[in-house]
Amino acid sequence: MKKKRIAFLPDIDPKIYLSFGLIFLFSLIFFLYQYFRHVDCENANFYIHAEEYIVNKIVEFNDNTKGATSWEWDFGDSTEIDRRQRTIHYYKRPGEYIVKLKINANCIHEKLITITSISQQTGYLPIITSPDVATVGEAVHFNAEKDGGESWEWSFGETGNTDALEKSTVYHYKTTGDKKITLIVNGDVEHTAIKTIYVAPKVIKAKQKIDIKSYEFEKSHSSFSLPQGEAQKDPLVDMLQYIPVSPKAKLKKDSVVSDNKIPEISNEQFQILLNQVAAQTKTKDDFKEYLCDKYNIPVVVNDENLIPFDQFCQKISGKKIKITALRLSKDSKNCIQNINIHYKIKKWMMWMEE
Repeated sequence: MKKKRIAFLPDIDPKIYLSFGLIFLFSLIFFLYQYFRHVDCENANFYIHAEEYIVNKIVEFNDNTKGATSWEWDFGDSTEIDRRQRTIHYYKRPGEYIVKLKINANCIHEKLITITSISQQTGYLPIITSPDVATVGEAVHFNAEKDGGESWEWSFGETGNTDALEKSTVYHYKTTGDKKITLIVNGDVEHTAIKTIYVAPKVIKAKQKIDIKSYEFEKSHSSFSLPQGEAQKDPLVDMLQYIPVSPKAKLKKDSVVSDNKIPEISNEQFQILLNQVAAQTKTKDDFKEYLCDKYNIPVVVNDENLIPFDQFCQKISGKKIKITALRLSKDSKNCIQNINIHYKIKKWMMWMEE
């Protein structure tokens, strides 16, 4: 007697088994494809490099991410997408651009780059054209030369403040001595042009030369000569012996309080001290003599926030900062009255305003 063989799910069509097998096979192939082309989005390895980040200069873009097979570069200036692994690009206008890189149509990474119109090469400074020697009260002409210059800040070394905002200007000096002229173009305080000139006193010239030979005296010299004969005693000598004289009083020295002159500090030196405060090697007390013991002078930060100076020192302490513009306003005694500063801090490997 034969035993009956019971099939597994005999009522199901064999085509269904075939369909499930094909679906499983395709799923396995797709899984292996995704596995081998997988990119760790957190460890993308790409860089952006340029000798100078200025307009019309080549910027290099390159990606070395492991497993990357496709790339989409968006340069942030409304130009076309570039799909090469390594490419170059240049920007036509200054500004901040967000560069986006899409790897394998999945991972998207962004980096912020700043393009300027000013070369940051060492020694690349504006040129000041002016005489080396000037005279008090007379007009002194100043002219500046700088490619791409749009704004000009002149300080002629007499007031400690900004004296002119034009490319070519005229100034009249009121005091003599060596004068340090500074010129900041486009707010680039890191490349401030400096020149020293000497201001001489004004020479007074005689309107008409005097001819001694033709000069007529009112009286002849004989009218002022003493009479001849023996010397006689002046009667006033005996008279003065009987005139009482008051005792001499002790002279008291006048106590003249001289104003202590506040030491001069330039924008560049002040910026170095602020960087040392950020590095925690200096404190607000190192600014005491320049602030005339006033630590609560106002500080305008990035044209938005207004805080006292001592709080500003606490705010930047321990942070990595980059100062892009700095302006000091001083009074007649050279005391700093207020500060206007533009700076950025480094967060997540990028410079950004706080």
